[in-house]
Amino acid sequence: MMLVFGLMLLLKTAACLDRSCRFNQSDICYAALGHKLTLLNPSNNDVKIQKIINYDTASDPVCRVKNGKKKETECGLYSNRSEVTVINGTLIINPVIRADSGSYTVTLSNPSDGSDTSTDLQVNVEAPIGSVEVIISCSFSGAMRVSCSSEGDQLLYSWTLNGDPQMDGNSSIDLNEGTNGNISCGVKNHVSHGQKTVSVGPCPVLQVSLIALGCVALILILLFITVYYIYKKKQVKSTPAAAGNVDVIYADISYKKKSEMKKTESPPVADVEYVEIQPQKKRKERKAKEEEVQYGEVTFNLNRSSAHTRPQEECIYSQVHGC
Repeated sequence: MMLVFGLMLLLKTAACLDRSCRFNQSDICYAALGHKLTLLNPSNNDVKIQKIINYDTASDPVCRVKNGKKKETECGLYSNRSEVTVINGTLIINPVIRADSGSYTVTLSNPSDGSDTSTDLQVNVEAPIGSVEVIISCSFSGAMRVSCSSEGDQLLYSWTLNGDPQMDGNSSIDLNEGTNGNISCGVKNHVSHGQKTVSVGPCPVLQVSLIALGCVALILILLFITVYYIYKKKQVKSTPAAAGNVDVIYADISYKKKSEMKKTESPPVADVEYVEIQPQKKRKERKAKEEEVQYGEVTFNLNRSSAHTRPQEECIYSQVHGC
């Protein structure tokens, strides 16, 4: 029983989307995309239908209906379209496509007296309304916004709250804090309509605020961790590789003759030179590790004049101090 009722409802809905117009009507003829359009022929006159494309009667497509039938040799407008038929002078298009929209010139010929009457016909094809969806969102203050959406062309919206009409024309509506009851969204266009009703109640302000604050705190924590990681990475790159790893050794080297050391108890002040010895760091090879090797270089700068006058038995004493 339920299945039969559902099938009848579906057939009734589809039938409601079928549209009928007259060839000589002055207002716009609206047709539902994918459904049937019937163009009635008053008094069973002969009809000439020409679609206005280039405003050129010589090139714009034409279709003639004579004696209640479509003349196949003179119907370039609906050529190769099996869904277009003529029955007793009535033109039936099933289903309608987007290309059927447009402006037409319709000429009605009276067979009895041969008089012609021309009129303009505007056909607009619109996609019917699909399923209506209603979404309720809450703000931090507890106010509500109800949004409505649907498929279809040229949609018009209307709202009712507990049966009372509300502001029309917008796809969303704002409700005051503490609003309670049933709100309905109606959607329509020229070929169909739809509606959906939902229950509304006060928004949980505290719960929403706590969730929002938790999200903000989580975002701030992630942002702090990211900034700290970038800062540490830049700090490691900017620190010199040899800083704190190189030992500097100064050597205090003095020289004196043996004869002068014997004559005086306290040796005279000798020339002192300081030399910086920098051991090289460990070098890590990809395939094997090598032992750390330190290289030192000591340079002596002596006066050439004194170096020639000193005898070969001259001795040099060095005292090395580690820093």
